[in-house]
Amino acid sequence: MKKTPATTTKRLSSPRQYRALMLLMKGPRSVRELFDKIPCNGVPQLIASLRDKGLQIDTNERKTRDRDDRPVTYSVYVLNRKSHRLAFRLLADYAG
Repeated sequence: MKKTPATTTKRLSSPRQYRALMLLMKGPRSVRELFDKIPCNGVPQLIASLRDKGLQIDTNERKTRDRDDRPVTYSVYVLNRKSHRLAFRLLADYAG
């Protein structure tokens, strides 16, 4: 009996992963943006689950000033261009 090879690409396992990846495909997103648009608690864990699927998601720091004119640093998630082909495949498999 011939064995079938295991799939090397993991699938998206939740609507939250799907929505987060759709947003990341459109451009960089902060934790706040992802929280507001998905919505879900645990955005860093959600990003980690996408990274576990083989996606390269970079974390970039941005600097700005708050309402009181104090300096603030925050993180933005960026889907690396090298991961776009895999992202398209994961999105298509989930929607499919």
